[in-house]
Amino acid sequence: MSVTGTEKINLENTKLSRFQKIGYASGDFANNFSWSLVSAYLMYFWTDVALIPAILCGTFMLVSKLCDAVFDPVLGAIADRTKTKWGRYRPWILFACVPMLLLNIMCFTVLPSQSANARAFYCFACYLLLVLVYSCVNIPYSAMPATLTRDGDTRSSLSSYRMTGAFIATLILSQLVLRVVQWVGGGNEGKGFFWAAIIFSCVALPLYIFCFKTTKEVVEVPIEKVNYKGVLKVLKGNTPVMILVISFICWGFYEAAGGAVRMYYFKYYVGNDQLFIVNSGLMFLGRVIGTFSLSYLVTRVTNKRTLPMISFIICGILMIIMNYLPIHTAMGLNLYHGFTFLTGIGGGLGIASLFGMVPDTTEYTQYKYHQHAAGFVSAFITFAFKFGMAICTAIIGWVLGSLGYIANYGQNLNVMTAINVCMNLVCGIALLGSGVILYFYTIDKKTHVHMIEEINKIQ
Repeated sequence: MSVTGTEKINLENTKLSRFQKIGYASGDFANNFSWSLVSAYLMYFWTDVALIPAILCGTFMLVSKLCDAVFDPVLGAIADRTKTKWGRYRPWILFACVPMLLLNIMCFTVLPSQSANARAFYCFACYLLLVLVYSCVNIPYSAMPATLTRDGDTRSSLSSYRMTGAFIATLILSQLVLRVVQWVGGGNEGKGFFWAAIIFSCVALPLYIFCFKTTKEVVEVPIEKVNYKGVLKVLKGNTPVMILVISFICWGFYEAAGGAVRMYYFKYYVGNDQLFIVNSGLMFLGRVIGTFSLSYLVTRVTNKRTLPMISFIICGILMIIMNYLPIHTAMGLNLYHGFTFLTGIGGGLGIASLFGMVPDTTEYTQYKYHQHAAGFVSAFITFAFKFGMAICTAIIGWVLGSLGYIANYGQNLNVMTAINVCMNLVCGIALLGSGVILYFYTIDKKTHVHMIEEINKIQ
């Protein structure tokens, strides 16, 4: 039975059920059993377990993430031109998740070799392959909302559900990873991290399948066969996309600085690595609250930039203050934990809002350039995020190594100062930058409705 134009428009603008939103969110819940595990623990695993020099670790992170960042837009353009009975983007999730999870385990495996060079090469090769295969899952996944519905508030709700799922997974990891490492490893951190990676990868697999089964691509857009050079033209003068790019670069700096250094911060600077579990739990609990609140708050603003702009600026100020708190006193530590919880709420609300803005920029691109490039635009924005992470993570490794970082020993004053600055001051400045640039984002709800009307006329 054929579908009339009116029925097609109604189908594309449908408001998804809560079950469908949970189904989509399960994909990012699964993603973070790899992404967050690697972001929070791999740098520490390399330096303190695999005993690879910090400078070399920083270089590995830079090369791998830059390769990944360059690969993302290429993959996005390929995903845009994929055509199967399951849709454009869903098949990528189904078929790429298994090799990705296997590589996730391999990344937390210490090569049984006395040669530091052999261990280092193995770690680098596994991580490089992981980030590339992870993109085969995450880039199509991130582009999917543009094909699930055209309704703007529903997309923001999808982003809220997605990021809530992601941060719930991260909250679980923050509370369980070190406990699993200690329980299974029995004092052997290498063995402990290996089995932790196996356990969490096994949990992720059925979640990917659930995501695939519960989503359906209903927004039909023409598949345009354009060359890569042609796709790049949609970035020229594309102000909304470039604003998100800058904002995501800043967020990448924030994520890299806080994620890579947090273990070092509590193990060496604070002197109690068990507080890592407490502090991480507060931050990710805050993020869950922040992301979940987006569905309610987004309906009360006329421009989606408002929520992340305010959230990032407030959180940036708090993190700059945290750099100067007397963390080694009871009052200072309690304030630090309290501010961490607040920045978790603001950060969760802010990043969920940013992801909810990505589909709108892909439609702005289609409206202005008459070319569908959801996968490419999504990948280019992700490129910005990973570029920020790559540069920041590399600098952290280089700085710690050059200042004399020695794994599993007391650190000198310069290393301790660098750890504190990276953990707090750098994060605060990055968040401020992300918030300020969003002031110039102009796609409000009225503009978005007009764009959709014009796109429907063309189609």
